[in-house]
Amino acid sequence: MQRLLIVCAALFAALLLASCATLSQEQCEAGDWRAIGFNDGADGRPADRISSHAEACSEYGISVDNALYQTGRTEGLRVYCRLSNAERKGRSGERYFGVCEGELGVAFARVHAAGREVFNLEAELNSLDSEIDAKLAELRRGDPTPEQVAALTRELTILQTERRVLELRVRSADQSLSALRRQEENRLSQVGIAY
Repeated sequence: MQRLLIVCAALFAALLLASCATLSQEQCEAGDWRAIGFNDGADGRPADRISSHAEACSEYGISVDNALYQTGRTEGLRVYCRLSNAERKGRSGERYFGVCEGELGVAFARVHAAGREVFNLEAELNSLDSEIDAKLAELRRGDPTPEQVAALTRELTILQTERRVLELRVRSADQSLSALRRQEENRLSQVGIAY
């Protein structure tokens, strides 16, 4: 029985390690390093991603073509490092790894952070909505006593007031994001940088 557990644990560990690999054996064998680099750049992956690829492919005795990978990644970063993308990625809550350079990188980080603020506030709003729904369900459930109804009504009033305040904060953050993006676009165009 103990031997079976050891074998199962070893198989599980092997599966876990295989699932962590950034590339499959087929991708390593195909060796389209420029395309792999492009995809990593277009996804905004950090520069050290190549180390993960090298580790994954070393298991199959295959090495990475660093020059082709870097060429592709640079091309991919040109796709990724756009202010429209900064806003979209921030609004969706995606992490930014600081891969855009220079003035464009500064603008990207600012717009991304403002988009991320909108995302965080909207997540707070969704959480508050869930809390309100739970209180309403509690109010409808069973046969609450007048004291329970009064307590739940007070709690709902407080939550709905918090919701209105939070809605205003979301709108304000959204307007700030739009204004910041326009400001950064103007700043970049004044120094001749495409955004």
